[in-house]
Amino acid sequence: MAAEPIRSVLYTTSTDDTSLVLPTDRRQRTGEQRVREQVQTIRRSRKQDSVSTPTPPSSTNEFSEPKFQFSPTKLNTLFRFSGSGMTATRNRAQNRSLSVRNTVKHQSLSSQWNVQSNGIKLSGSEPSLNKTTGTTTHNSSQFNHTKTQSLKQQKSQVVVTNQSETMAKTTNQTSTKTKTEASGVNGGVPAIPDITLQEAVEYLTHSDISYQLCGASFIQHNTFIEDSSKQEVCRLGGIPHLIQLLKMDNSQLQQTAAAALRNVVFKDKRNKLEVERCGGLEVILTSLRNTSVVETQKQLTGLLWNLSSADELKPELIRNAMELLTEGIVVPYNFWGEDDKHIDPEVFYNTTGCLRNLSCAKENERTAMRCCPKLIDSLVTCIQTQVERGEPDDKSVENCVCILHNLSFQLEKEASDHFKQFVDIDEANTSKKRLFSPKSKIPKELSFPSMEEANPEGVNWLYHRKTLQLYLKLLGFSQKEATLEACCGALQNLTASKSSVSTTMSQTIIQKLQGLPVISPLLKSGSPGLQKTAMSLVGNMSRVSSLRETMAKEVLPSVSSVLSTMTPNMLEKDTTLATACRVMHTLVLAEPDTGRKLVNQKLVDSLSQLSSNNSFKTASKDAAVLLWSMWGKKEIQSTLKKQGMSKSTFINDVTAAAYKEATVTESNGH
Repeated sequence: MAAEPIRSVLYTTSTDDTSLVLPTDRRQRTGEQRVREQVQTIRRSRKQDSVSTPTPPSSTNEFSEPKFQFSPTKLNTLFRFSGSGMTATRNRAQNRSLSVRNTVKHQSLSSQWNVQSNGIKLSGSEPSLNKTTGTTTHNSSQFNHTKTQSLKQQKSQVVVTNQSETMAKTTNQTSTKTKTEASGVNGGVPAIPDITLQEAVEYLTHSDISYQLCGASFIQHNTFIEDSSKQEVCRLGGIPHLIQLLKMDNSQLQQTAAAALRNVVFKDKRNKLEVERCGGLEVILTSLRNTSVVETQKQLTGLLWNLSSADELKPELIRNAMELLTEGIVVPYNFWGEDDKHIDPEVFYNTTGCLRNLSCAKENERTAMRCCPKLIDSLVTCIQTQVERGEPDDKSVENCVCILHNLSFQLEKEASDHFKQFVDIDEANTSKKRLFSPKSKIPKELSFPSMEEANPEGVNWLYHRKTLQLYLKLLGFSQKEATLEACCGALQNLTASKSSVSTTMSQTIIQKLQGLPVISPLLKSGSPGLQKTAMSLVGNMSRVSSLRETMAKEVLPSVSSVLSTMTPNMLEKDTTLATACRVMHTLVLAEPDTGRKLVNQKLVDSLSQLSSNNSFKTASKDAAVLLWSMWGKKEIQSTLKKQGMSKSTFINDVTAAAYKEATVTESNGH
């Protein structure tokens, strides 16, 4: 079965767009609820003369769905009309703010994680990037969900996290000329002039900077509360005017224009492409390169995060933005020196969200990212630092793990130079394991010196023992599903092939790093994406015959529990259940003494129901094959008879047909 990419970081959320410039909630409230909450916030802020500014983020939402957070409170500049002019006033940001400058907290997703092959997971809040968060049928991981392949070939694909865009959405309204209170980039609830969206666009080209600020601020706020306003701004020609304001030598104007653009392109592909058509990418990168104002950097990197969710823009962003983002932000943030400028955590977070989306692109783009000097080193350093600090759920950690997950997709194929030492290994040591011959020749212990290098660099980090250990630590301590899924997805990608490399990775994970105790509990996870990816990882590792005895003792109880609790309404878990049946088939036949202890009436009834339910297109066949094979194994058959079970439950037309089909498929080399 072909691998299906995993949608990562949480495939329930999107990670394509980082955020709207207003806070957004992971819970995906209705428009009415969001509006009511904002109205209450506005009332509170008026009473307190201050506005709060948290930036919730990416879990599965556009702004930065996958799972991250940071939101310092600072003085905000608000704009008010007073007579014929507009004046600026200062307000402290305490809680939520309707201002553009406040970035929504980003929480991420999956990858969805490609279960069998984890795909690339995106890092935005728009659902389904994955395009890298990140991970199919055990083939590779791409930030997307993956279909379960045979246990023979499970990889993790790039997971697309739902954190790609960040924008604080409040409500969906139909009128594009609604008069409303707009807030400046820095937050606040000023009295907005009684103007229309068209007039706001006209203000952008006014000779008075006060009018330009007012127009940009109005657009920022209006596009936050009304989706239709985004298309209207484009129709009125507002995008090129906002881009021009980024060139102005005024930090407040740059911030407001960037925040407005950030909302205008949020979850709007047409507007993203319009920014590129108007030469906006070059202007944005130039502004980011030249500014030292943190708030401007936040808005510009947030804007790049939203733009990076458009597949059409990924190649150009990798060519022109990746080096700037890496050398100017990612590396200084993690390898800080005396001459380096301070990098704000939120700027780093937005940047990794952008890179997370870019890592979900095609092979050429992934290769370019792997070759980018110090990029992978910096991502690993960030994760190590946060884990050592006891903060495995730091929001930027999720982005970093998802990027590594996506870059591990098809790593052995796309970075073959790093694995040449395995080319001449005797194939007899990795003889083909057959579905119905679990006791195939045990492969010898393999050595891969590159995994043990004292000072790994670049691509070497993607498969180094220290990185595998880091993934396992996160699996043991992190509470974020997107991070857990990304870690499983990366391990899934590294164990996905039938080569000596994957065998060595599996042996290292289980025998040297003792990884099963933290992986096994994930098989019963309440998160479908995480459970699917963990099951695929276990399926990949079960192909190594020398590991089956250990795996049977550690893994079979959880797999048996998953199958025993199967119900007819679990159709969305078809791939996971199919993989579970294959894992159990492999381990029970290889270790019947362990398997017979877990066989009971409840498990058999569940498998029987599953085998006869054609709604489960894949799992029904694998359950039937498992039933047939269980009766064919003498040690298991004797246990079944002692429990009063009859042969007809295991050997019947349904199981016979499935077994025959599986045998034919295997003989054809599939």
